[in-house]
Amino acid sequence: MRTRYQPLYTWRGTKIDERDQPTDLDWLGYDGEIIIGRIRMESGGPKNGQWQWSGLGPHVRQWLTPQQGFEAEPREAMRKVEEYYHRLMRHNGLRGSKDNR
Repeated sequence: MRTRYQPLYTWRGTKIDERDQPTDLDWLGYDGEIIIGRIRMESGGPKNGQWQWSGLGPHVRQWLTPQQGFEAEPREAMRKVEEYYHRLMRHNGLRGSKDNR
């Protein structure tokens, strides 16, 4: 049996504003104060039930693509975000705080 991915960074339920209540279906990843990405479950259409991931990061000179996609499991979507963040930072001569390479 495959071991579940253990996220490197902090993940918190997404809140649009102070009145919003986070759910288990929408998460933001953080490296300190930097938002590194978002995962959320699709609730309709051809990707219904899959987790969309979108990679983000600090203001950088060059972005990499693809910076989003879909995974069947939320932890795999977190892995995609964290891997994208590390590639993005390295590409711009920077490092994420948990990037040990």
